[in-house]
Amino acid sequence: MKRIMILGLIIAVSAAGCVPRASAPAQGDEQAIATLVAATLTASALDEGPAQANQTAEPAPTTEAADSAAPASTPTLTLTPTQTPTPTITLTPTLAAGDPVLSLGAPTFEDDFDGGVNFYLYEDSQASYQIEDGRMVLVAKKANSYETWSLAWGDLTNFYLEVTGTFGEECSGKDRYGLIFRAPDTSQGYLISITCGGSFRLSTWESDVEEYTSIKKWTSSLYINTGPGGTNRLGIRAKNSQLTGYINGNQVFELNDSTFSKGRFGVMVAASDTPGFTAYLDRVVYWKLP
Repeated sequence: MKRIMILGLIIAVSAAGCVPRASAPAQGDEQAIATLVAATLTASALDEGPAQANQTAEPAPTTEAADSAAPASTPTLTLTPTQTPTPTITLTPTLAAGDPVLSLGAPTFEDDFDGGVNFYLYEDSQASYQIEDGRMVLVAKKANSYETWSLAWGDLTNFYLEVTGTFGEECSGKDRYGLIFRAPDTSQGYLISITCGGSFRLSTWESDVEEYTSIKKWTSSLYINTGPGGTNRLGIRAKNSQLTGYINGNQVFELNDSTFSKGRFGVMVAASDTPGFTAYLDRVVYWKLP
Protein backbone atom coordinates (compact mmCIF):
# COMPACT_ATOMS: atom_id res chain seq x y z
CA MET A 1 0.00 0.00 0.00
CA LYS A 2 1.40 3.38 -1.01
CA ARG A 3 2.23 5.79 1.70
CA ILE A 4 0.33 9.04 1.48
CA MET A 5 2.54 10.87 3.98
CA ILE A 6 5.00 13.11 2.16
CA LEU A 7 8.16 14.99 2.89
CA GLY A 8 10.17 17.15 0.55
CA LEU A 9 12.38 19.97 -0.34
CA ILE A 10 11.93 23.69 0.28
CA ILE A 11 14.76 25.85 -0.98
CA ALA A 12 13.81 29.36 0.25
CA VAL A 13 12.47 30.66 3.54
CA SER A 14 8.68 30.41 3.60
CA ALA A 15 6.03 32.18 5.59
CA ALA A 16 5.69 29.05 7.73
CA GLY A 17 9.12 29.70 9.20
CA CYS A 18 11.36 27.15 7.44
CA VAL A 19 15.08 27.67 8.00
CA PRO A 20 17.39 27.67 4.96
CA ARG A 21 20.58 25.60 5.07
CA ALA A 22 23.98 26.39 3.60
CA SER A 23 24.87 25.36 0.05
CA ALA A 24 27.75 23.05 -0.72
CA PRO A 25 31.19 24.52 -1.48
CA ALA A 26 32.59 24.44 -4.99
CA GLN A 27 34.46 21.24 -5.85
CA GLY A 28 37.63 20.45 -7.78
CA ASP A 29 35.72 18.11 -10.10
CA GLU A 30 35.15 18.85 -13.78
CA GLN A 31 32.85 21.67 -12.80
CA ALA A 32 31.74 23.47 -9.65
CA ILE A 33 28.84 21.85 -7.85
CA ALA A 34 26.56 23.68 -5.45
CA THR A 35 23.94 21.67 -3.65
CA LEU A 36 20.71 23.21 -2.46
CA VAL A 37 19.56 21.38 0.61
CA ALA A 38 16.19 21.17 2.28
CA ALA A 39 14.57 22.91 5.18
CA THR A 40 11.93 21.27 7.38
CA LEU A 41 8.34 20.93 6.17
CA THR A 42 5.49 22.36 8.19
CA ALA A 43 3.04 19.80 9.55
CA SER A 44 0.21 21.17 7.42
CA ALA A 45 1.98 20.07 4.23
CA LEU A 46 1.85 16.46 5.42
CA ASP A 47 -1.94 16.52 5.55
CA GLU A 48 -2.51 17.17 1.87
CA GLY A 49 -4.38 14.39 0.11
CA PRO A 50 -3.97 13.10 -3.45
CA ALA A 51 -5.46 15.13 -6.27
CA GLN A 52 -8.51 13.67 -7.95
CA ALA A 53 -8.53 13.11 -11.69
CA ASN A 54 -11.45 14.54 -13.67
CA GLN A 55 -13.52 11.95 -15.50
CA THR A 56 -14.82 13.01 -18.92
CA ALA A 57 -17.70 10.98 -20.33
CA GLU A 58 -17.79 10.35 -24.06
CA PRO A 59 -21.03 11.25 -25.85
CA ALA A 60 -23.36 8.37 -26.73
CA PRO A 61 -23.16 7.31 -30.38
CA THR A 62 -26.00 8.48 -32.64
CA THR A 63 -27.90 6.27 -35.10
CA GLU A 64 -28.72 7.65 -38.51
CA ALA A 65 -32.32 7.27 -39.73
CA ALA A 66 -32.89 4.51 -42.29
CA ASP A 67 -33.72 5.48 -45.88
CA SER A 68 -37.53 5.34 -46.17
CA ALA A 69 -37.52 4.79 -49.94
CA ALA A 70 -38.33 1.20 -51.00
CA PRO A 71 -35.73 -0.53 -53.17
CA ALA A 72 -36.58 -0.68 -56.90
CA SER A 73 -35.64 -4.37 -57.07
CA THR A 74 -34.82 -7.23 -54.74
CA PRO A 75 -31.19 -6.89 -53.67
CA THR A 76 -28.74 -9.68 -54.48
CA LEU A 77 -27.06 -11.20 -51.45
CA THR A 78 -23.27 -11.06 -51.71
CA LEU A 79 -21.22 -13.13 -49.28
CA THR A 80 -18.07 -11.51 -47.96
CA PRO A 81 -15.37 -13.95 -46.81
CA THR A 82 -14.56 -13.71 -43.11
CA GLN A 83 -10.99 -12.62 -42.40
CA THR A 84 -9.04 -14.30 -39.64
CA PRO A 85 -7.34 -11.62 -37.52
CA THR A 86 -3.57 -11.76 -37.26
CA PRO A 87 -2.47 -12.27 -33.67
CA THR A 88 -0.62 -9.35 -32.08
CA ILE A 89 2.83 -10.20 -30.77
CA THR A 90 3.92 -8.36 -27.63
CA LEU A 91 7.68 -7.97 -27.35
CA THR A 92 9.20 -8.21 -23.89
CA PRO A 93 12.44 -6.27 -23.39
CA THR A 94 15.48 -8.45 -22.75
CA LEU A 95 16.87 -7.79 -19.28
CA ALA A 96 20.55 -8.04 -18.43
CA ALA A 97 21.55 -11.31 -16.78
CA GLY A 98 22.48 -9.57 -13.52
CA ASP A 99 19.48 -7.23 -13.40
CA PRO A 100 18.30 -7.13 -9.75
CA VAL A 101 14.62 -7.06 -10.71
CA LEU A 102 14.91 -10.62 -12.05
CA SER A 103 15.41 -12.09 -8.59
CA LEU A 104 13.75 -9.70 -6.12
CA GLY A 105 10.11 -10.62 -6.65
CA ALA A 106 7.28 -8.22 -5.79
CA PRO A 107 8.51 -4.75 -4.74
CA THR A 108 8.03 -3.36 -1.25
CA PHE A 109 7.06 0.07 -2.63
CA GLU A 110 6.09 1.26 -6.09
CA ASP A 111 4.94 4.65 -7.34
CA ASP A 112 3.96 5.10 -10.99
CA PHE A 113 2.42 8.52 -10.30
CA ASP A 114 -1.15 7.64 -11.21
CA GLY A 115 -2.68 8.05 -7.77
CA GLY A 116 -1.59 9.24 -4.34
CA VAL A 117 1.27 11.65 -3.82
CA ASN A 118 4.33 10.13 -2.13
CA PHE A 119 6.77 12.98 -2.85
CA TYR A 120 6.58 16.63 -1.86
CA LEU A 121 5.48 18.76 -4.83
CA TYR A 122 6.62 22.38 -5.04
CA GLU A 123 7.96 25.09 -7.33
CA ASP A 124 10.38 27.95 -6.63
CA SER A 125 13.01 29.97 -8.49
CA GLN A 126 15.41 27.02 -8.75
CA ALA A 127 13.29 23.97 -9.50
CA SER A 128 9.86 22.45 -9.91
CA TYR A 129 8.53 19.05 -8.84
CA GLN A 130 5.03 18.29 -10.15
CA ILE A 131 2.91 15.35 -11.28
CA GLU A 132 1.36 15.66 -14.73
CA ASP A 133 -0.38 13.06 -16.90
CA GLY A 134 0.80 10.09 -14.86
CA ARG A 135 4.44 11.16 -14.64
CA MET A 136 6.51 13.14 -12.17
CA VAL A 137 7.99 16.15 -13.96
CA LEU A 138 11.27 17.54 -12.61
CA VAL A 139 12.51 20.90 -13.89
CA ALA A 140 15.87 22.55 -13.14
CA LYS A 141 15.19 26.17 -14.04
CA LYS A 142 18.78 27.42 -14.00
CA ALA A 143 21.90 25.90 -15.58
CA ASN A 144 23.97 26.41 -12.44
CA SER A 145 24.66 22.78 -11.35
CA TYR A 146 22.59 23.20 -8.17
CA GLU A 147 21.16 19.85 -7.13
CA THR A 148 17.71 19.94 -5.58
CA TRP A 149 15.60 17.06 -4.37
CA SER A 150 12.21 15.98 -3.09
CA LEU A 151 11.97 13.29 -0.40
CA ALA A 152 9.39 10.60 0.25
CA TRP A 153 8.53 9.38 3.73
CA GLY A 154 10.09 6.39 5.54
CA ASP A 155 13.59 5.27 6.48
CA LEU A 156 15.44 2.58 4.52
CA THR A 157 18.54 0.65 5.60
CA ASN A 158 19.22 -2.20 3.16
CA PHE A 159 17.39 -2.05 -0.17
CA TYR A 160 17.43 -1.91 -3.93
CA LEU A 161 16.00 1.41 -5.18
CA GLU A 162 15.31 2.28 -8.81
CA VAL A 163 13.93 5.16 -10.86
CA THR A 164 12.80 5.02 -14.48
CA GLY A 165 13.09 8.39 -16.22
CA THR A 166 13.36 10.12 -19.59
CA PHE A 167 15.48 13.12 -20.56
CA GLY A 168 13.40 16.07 -21.78
CA GLU A 169 13.14 17.67 -25.20
CA GLU A 170 16.28 19.75 -24.65
CA CYS A 171 19.34 18.50 -22.77
CA SER A 172 23.08 18.04 -23.09
CA GLY A 173 26.25 17.50 -21.11
CA LYS A 174 25.78 17.21 -17.35
CA ASP A 175 22.04 17.95 -17.28
CA ARG A 176 20.90 15.18 -14.94
CA TYR A 177 18.33 13.52 -12.74
CA GLY A 178 18.63 10.77 -10.17
CA LEU A 179 18.08 9.66 -6.59
CA ILE A 180 18.92 10.71 -3.07
CA PHE A 181 19.05 7.88 -0.53
CA ARG A 182 19.92 7.12 3.08
CA ALA A 183 19.17 10.74 3.89
CA PRO A 184 19.27 11.13 7.70
CA ASP A 185 17.25 14.34 7.34
CA THR A 186 16.06 16.60 4.55
CA SER A 187 19.44 18.30 4.12
CA GLN A 188 21.94 15.49 3.46
CA GLY A 189 22.47 12.00 2.06
CA TYR A 190 23.89 10.02 -0.85
CA LEU A 191 23.20 11.29 -4.39
CA ILE A 192 23.38 9.21 -7.57
CA SER A 193 22.64 10.80 -10.94
CA ILE A 194 22.67 10.07 -14.67
CA THR A 195 23.39 12.66 -17.37
CA CYS A 196 22.03 13.47 -20.80
CA GLY A 197 25.60 13.25 -22.13
CA GLY A 198 26.09 9.67 -20.95
CA SER A 199 27.80 9.69 -17.55
CA PHE A 200 26.91 8.94 -13.93
CA ARG A 201 28.19 9.89 -10.48
CA LEU A 202 27.79 8.90 -6.82
CA SER A 203 28.41 11.51 -4.14
CA THR A 204 27.53 12.62 -0.62
CA TRP A 205 26.52 15.93 0.89
CA GLU A 206 27.06 16.25 4.65
CA SER A 207 25.31 19.36 5.89
CA ASP A 208 26.71 19.28 9.43
CA VAL A 209 30.27 19.75 8.15
CA GLU A 210 29.21 21.41 4.86
CA GLU A 211 31.20 18.89 2.86
CA TYR A 212 30.49 17.55 -0.62
CA THR A 213 32.35 14.39 -1.66
CA SER A 214 32.42 12.53 -4.97
CA ILE A 215 32.65 8.85 -4.07
CA LYS A 216 32.43 7.76 -7.70
CA LYS A 217 33.45 10.65 -9.97
CA TRP A 218 31.79 11.30 -13.31
CA THR A 219 32.15 8.11 -15.36
CA SER A 220 30.95 7.49 -18.93
CA SER A 221 28.78 4.46 -19.59
CA LEU A 222 27.65 2.88 -22.85
CA TYR A 223 24.62 1.52 -20.99
CA ILE A 224 23.05 5.00 -20.86
CA ASN A 225 20.49 5.95 -23.51
CA THR A 226 21.69 9.49 -24.10
CA GLY A 227 20.20 12.68 -25.50
CA PRO A 228 16.68 14.13 -25.54
CA GLY A 229 14.09 11.39 -25.18
CA GLY A 230 16.53 8.84 -23.79
CA THR A 231 14.84 6.57 -21.24
CA ASN A 232 16.83 4.80 -18.53
CA ARG A 233 16.48 2.82 -15.31
CA LEU A 234 18.91 4.04 -12.65
CA GLY A 235 19.27 1.79 -9.63
CA ILE A 236 21.23 1.63 -6.37
CA ARG A 237 21.64 -1.42 -4.13
CA ALA A 238 22.62 -0.64 -0.53
CA LYS A 239 23.56 -3.56 1.71
CA ASN A 240 25.29 -2.41 4.89
CA SER A 241 28.34 -0.44 3.66
CA GLN A 242 28.32 -1.98 0.18
CA LEU A 243 26.84 0.25 -2.54
CA THR A 244 26.23 -1.13 -6.03
CA GLY A 245 25.03 0.98 -8.97
CA TYR A 246 23.00 -0.19 -11.95
CA ILE A 247 22.02 1.40 -15.25
CA ASN A 248 19.31 -0.38 -17.23
CA GLY A 249 19.97 -3.48 -15.15
CA ASN A 250 23.71 -3.49 -15.80
CA GLN A 251 26.11 -3.13 -12.87
CA VAL A 252 28.36 -0.09 -13.31
CA PHE A 253 30.12 0.07 -9.93
CA GLU A 254 30.44 -1.59 -6.55
CA LEU A 255 32.19 0.04 -3.60
CA ASN A 256 32.12 0.39 0.17
CA ASP A 257 31.18 3.58 2.00
CA SER A 258 29.72 4.05 5.48
CA THR A 259 28.99 7.79 5.52
CA PHE A 260 25.26 7.16 5.99
CA SER A 261 23.73 3.92 7.24
CA LYS A 262 19.99 4.60 6.78
CA GLY A 263 17.52 7.34 5.94
CA ARG A 264 14.88 8.56 3.55
CA PHE A 265 14.92 8.42 -0.25
CA GLY A 266 13.84 10.82 -2.97
CA VAL A 267 14.40 12.12 -6.48
CA MET A 268 16.75 14.88 -7.64
CA VAL A 269 17.43 17.09 -10.65
CA ALA A 270 20.09 19.59 -11.77
CA ALA A 271 21.11 21.39 -14.95
CA SER A 272 24.62 22.31 -15.96
CA ASP A 273 24.03 23.15 -19.63
CA THR A 274 20.33 23.72 -20.31
CA PRO A 275 18.18 26.22 -18.38
CA GLY A 276 14.80 24.63 -17.86
CA PHE A 277 16.11 21.08 -18.24
CA THR A 278 13.23 18.68 -17.68
CA ALA A 279 13.19 15.03 -16.66
CA TYR A 280 10.07 12.85 -16.76
CA LEU A 281 9.84 10.06 -14.18
CA ASP A 282 7.58 7.09 -14.88
CA ARG A 283 8.31 4.95 -11.85
CA VAL A 284 10.09 4.84 -8.52
CA VAL A 285 10.31 1.45 -6.82
CA TYR A 286 12.24 -0.25 -4.04
CA TRP A 287 12.69 -3.65 -2.47
CA LYS A 288 13.76 -3.99 1.16
CA LEU A 289 16.71 -6.37 1.64
CA PRO A 290 17.36 -8.48 4.76
